Amino acid sequence: MVLIGFYLLSAIMFFTVFMLFKLTNAPQKFYIRYGLGFLLWLLYVTFISASGILSNFSLPPRMPLLIVIPAIVFIIYITSTDVFKKLMQHIPLHVIIYIQSFRIGVEILIYGAFINGVFPERATFEGINYDILVGISALIVAFIVQKNKIGTQAIFIWNVVSLAILTVTVYAFISSYYFSDFLEANQKLAFIKMPYILLPSVLLPFAIFYHVVSIRQLVFKLIRS
Repeated sequence: MVLIGFYLLSAIMFFTVFMLFKLTNAPQKFYIRYGLGFLLWLLYVTFISASGILSNFSLPPRMPLLIVIPAIVFIIYITSTDVFKKLMQHIPLHVIIYIQSFRIGVEILIYGAFINGVFPERATFEGINYDILVGISALIVAFIVQKNKIGTQAIFIWNVVSLAILTVTVYAFISSYYFSDFLEANQKLAFIKMPYILLPSVLLPFAIFYHVVSIRQLVFKLIRS
């Protein structure tokens, strides 16, 4: 069930972008470019995973360098383009925040992977991973935003705090796999294989993506006002 969950949640997050394109009446070419881009990214991740490059857990940490950092750079680049900025102007603030509730599902999957002996306990909500609080708070904050009961500054603070919590979660994984010896070899190898590799290569980037989009929306709103 956990294995299917990673595939299913990744697919759902993939289609959330199509939903946003629909809200903005984006041209058909955006759907095609996004679909091809995502496919190429999955092919890259699959190749890196199968090549054995990531199976070396010595320093420097290869997962962050070859998966996480390229994804972040791409996200910043895409959201910085003029075309994407125009599209973001037509997306309601609360919609982006509601989407962040998907992290509740992510944390449940992480815990399930821990029960299956793949992820370490410290990377779950029983350890130092508090990201489930972001997912829960996203539902509350989005509802308040939808009712116009919260200011731009408060939404910005929520995004910053949420990113900080996400950083702690990333640290929990990196420190467990690269700076400790309490994980067995089979646990480490499972992390870099499908579907678990979808966590750092797809689910984590989507969480960062929607925070970046939300923050850019807020900046645009401040500039416009």
